[in-house]
Amino acid sequence: SFFHLLEASNIRDVNFASIFHSETIRIANVVEVKVGFHCDECIKKILKAIKKIEDIEKYNVNKQLNKVIVTGNVTTEEVIRVLQKIGKNATPWENPKPQPNC
Repeated sequence: SFFHLLEASNIRDVNFASIFHSETIRIANVVEVKVGFHCDECIKKILKAIKKIEDIEKYNVNKQLNKVIVTGNVTTEEVIRVLQKIGKNATPWENPKPQPNC
């Protein structure tokens, strides 16, 4: 293991902060998913579930598009999994493909 290597190499003064620094860097993703909304209660449930996700910076719901947008250190799969736990069918958001000009 890592600590056995330290002992074997007789390293005594180790700056663990510098060793593990790369793991603490956070990258903000913008995750967009399509979710079925039926009423304001649905939206409240969705917002409550989204708030519990760790490392999110902000979130929003677009009622007209049935779209949930979450920004933070989160993946599309995590957001979908959280929404499925509360009984919502969520899928990755797909932007419409531009139509070729003929």
